[in-house]
Amino acid sequence: MIVRKQIKASLRASIDDEDAALKKRLPTRSEKRRASVKLTTKAVNRMSPPIKPSVVAPAKPAEVVLSVDEAAQLKKMRDHLREQAPSVSRSDLMRVAVELLLAVGPDEVKVRLDGLPRFPKKNK
Repeated sequence: MIVRKQIKASLRASIDDEDAALKKRLPTRSEKRRASVKLTTKAVNRMSPPIKPSVVAPAKPAEVVLSVDEAAQLKKMRDHLREQAPSVSRSDLMRVAVELLLAVGPDEVKVRLDGLPRFPKKNK
């Protein structure tokens, strides 16, 4: 029995020593938090500042013929956007549409062009 108590005591002592050594090696919660905040601050500082829209020279105005449905959809979209940002014009929507066309790619645009209904030709 005496040997057993000595073994128990020595095992507890070694476990306590390992716990103390582990506490010395591992960072505390506050140190972890400080390191996390520091990394986040560095990441935010590395991010590029938001790009402000530059002033561009306007090109020749483009006249676009839309179907009644397309014009209604465009008006509905413009009214929806005006609820969020008051200065949305039809030309702004057309400029965004050009950017979206460039982002999509020519293959998808060709598929959409093939699906468009044709307007009747005007007789002069």
